[in-house]
Amino acid sequence: MIKIKTTIEQDVQVLTEIQKQAFLPLYEKYNDKGNPCLRGAEDVANRLNSPSFRYFTIFENEEIVGGVLYKCKGKGPFFAELQYGEYYLQRIYIKPERQCKKIAQKAILLCEKEFTNAKYFSVDFPEDLIKNRKCYEAAGFCDTGKRMETEPGLVLACFEKRL
Repeated sequence: MIKIKTTIEQDVQVLTEIQKQAFLPLYEKYNDKGNPCLRGAEDVANRLNSPSFRYFTIFENEEIVGGVLYKCKGKGPFFAELQYGEYYLQRIYIKPERQCKKIAQKAILLCEKEFTNAKYFSVDFPEDLIKNRKCYEAAGFCDTGKRMETEPGLVLACFEKRL
């Protein structure tokens, strides 16, 4: 059974380790300087205490298996400024051995229920990651057709979900 809870300080170390494991293959593929595997516990902790973010811990049968970070205020790669009711799914990550089991899809849908004023969600990811595309489409996101090269060889695809 998949559940989410608002992330608490006690989750930070576990989430940091899962984030590093989950994003390391992407770092090895793209060598991007903004990759979450390069971030430590202080990055996770800082976002917990910021009004610009909402962080959720993903549980499967009471075990922490991942995290979800939403941006609620500020700018992003495909938008100038988030407006009221708009949320940017900045990252979701699952333990590597638990990936491709619909955990992320279920967690996204559970998280969206936490945003009672939501009108719009957006997410971006490397356009060549087919399993990410399938996950976001299964959670109701649609391809906007917008693309952005952030670093040589790394092109992000923008997806959205309107409610």
